[in-house]
Amino acid sequence: MSGKNAQGITEQEFLDSYNPEKYEHPSVTVDTLIFTVDKSREDYHLQILLVRREDHPFLHKWAVPGGFVGMKESVEQAAVRKLEEETGLRDTYLEQLYTWGDVERDPRTRIISVSYIALIPRETLLCAKKEGRCPAVLTGEGKQDMQRAAWHHVSIREERLWLQSESGELDEKDLAFDHGRMIRLALERMKNKVFYTDIAFKLLPEKFTFPELQRLYEAILEEKLHAPNFRRDMGKWVEQTDEKCKPQKAGKPAWYFRQRQNEKH
Repeated sequence: MSGKNAQGITEQEFLDSYNPEKYEHPSVTVDTLIFTVDKSREDYHLQILLVRREDHPFLHKWAVPGGFVGMKESVEQAAVRKLEEETGLRDTYLEQLYTWGDVERDPRTRIISVSYIALIPRETLLCAKKEGRCPAVLTGEGKQDMQRAAWHHVSIREERLWLQSESGELDEKDLAFDHGRMIRLALERMKNKVFYTDIAFKLLPEKFTFPELQRLYEAILEEKLHAPNFRRDMGKWVEQTDEKCKPQKAGKPAWYFRQRQNEKH
């Protein structure tokens, strides 16, 4: 097989003369939808991290953390980098969600975005915060920090995307770009996968009680579950440990459970 094309040049000669500026090309970004669970109340709530934009376009709108993919990194490497910049964490569950390529999705230029879901247990965030590995904006301890980034309770209520933080309530019109659609799809993805994959366990610590597990599933599914049926359905996914938790109130201590090793994916 000849190493030259019809014009009589080799591949290296072709590459040396190739000018990418001759062709229009889109930019590529990653957007990372970072979820955790608020366990401060009896009912758990999914939370998503949003950042407030400090420049045009969509000045002062809330957005999913994201950024441009570097020329020397893969799309997944860019997603990992953005996650670490926002949370201080690297070893976190990351799943590609969807590629967004509508022509006019970004008013600056033609930009294609690859979105990812990141799931972080609340306990992991608290540990990172204690060790000083979380950026200040993630802890939200100061008023200025809360204006730049904040955790928002997130759900779909009567087909409306609802977001709530200590700063107030948001809906889709308060979000930049097509990030409302991204969040909706991420919530749908988790709901659809929760009973046939171990995705919910990515939001849990290594050991947990059965009521904690059920509250998490209810937060993802946005509905109440029948406890005996749920316990039966989870039999293949979890196993009881030999430890009990200390009860928060008067009552018997509950057994700790953990995910079965052969059900980890």
